[in-house]
Amino acid sequence: MQQPIIGVRRRRTLALAITAGLALAACGSDSPKESSATTAAAAGAGTTAAGAKAGAALLPDKKKLSFGALWETPPMIGVAANDTTKPVGVTPDIAAAMAPLLGVSIEWQNMQWPAQLPGVQAGNVDALFGQVTITKEREQSIVDLVPFFKSTMAVLVAKDNPKKLTKLGDACGLSIGVPVGSIQTQLLKDLSASACKPAGKPDIKAAEYQGATAAISAIQAGTVDGWVDNQNSIKAAAKTASLGVVPIPESEYPADYTGIAVGKSQPAVTKALAEALKTLVTNGTYAKILASYGLEDSAIKVDEVVINPLTKTAAGAKAG
Repeated sequence: MQQPIIGVRRRRTLALAITAGLALAACGSDSPKESSATTAAAAGAGTTAAGAKAGAALLPDKKKLSFGALWETPPMIGVAANDTTKPVGVTPDIAAAMAPLLGVSIEWQNMQWPAQLPGVQAGNVDALFGQVTITKEREQSIVDLVPFFKSTMAVLVAKDNPKKLTKLGDACGLSIGVPVGSIQTQLLKDLSASACKPAGKPDIKAAEYQGATAAISAIQAGTVDGWVDNQNSIKAAAKTASLGVVPIPESEYPADYTGIAVGKSQPAVTKALAEALKTLVTNGTYAKILASYGLEDSAIKVDEVVINPLTKTAAGAKAG
């Protein structure tokens, strides 16, 4: 959520409606994908046996990989209306297509954002795949990161945008929801300093939530004035909950990478995931998956699949 640091989505009755609806929106149709993992695996089935062996060779002792994410950020990752026990979306599809290349089975854990980075560092999961924004600090000291998606952010607001926001910097004095411990929190601080203080206006107040579910309820109740997240997730939430969207211009926050995050103790896993993703980009599987969700504009190119792209820190290494 995003970004993340990142996080995202809601309360029981409303939760089922939003989560199910967002899963529908992710597909761009009136019904959820019956089995996105199966579809992705079939898409990746055309990869060669040699490619699978090469990937598996990078994971000599692995029979399965465990991925963690918050299953509340469609179209990136959510749940189907008829089965909330398994994730569906962009990252489950990509992971399923990677599996035959790597020679492993895939399992998923539904993890709240605050637990994600500590969890992968502790080895509770092999990697995080859904909500981690790539930053220099993370690359150099916390996790290794492999980019798989590029996007901008937006603000989810009440229907008809009653506060008349045109950008996030217009929110001086307002309360804006952000994921706990996220880069969005720092963004609000930066914009308060650059846009609010010079104009003699009060700071933007950050209201931290574990995920979008609670934040959406707060917007509908009038407790907060908005929620900041990945623009694709914001658009999906707005469509389902009948809320508004205010894009954050790149002058306030440039487009950034979302990455697969792997603990520094597992450089072989990082390298294997990067090679598998390169194969999917090259053979067209990756493009087909993003296109199935209408996310072609967020696709990256094969030369962008670089471990720790911002600092070029070697897999497993830490700065200093």
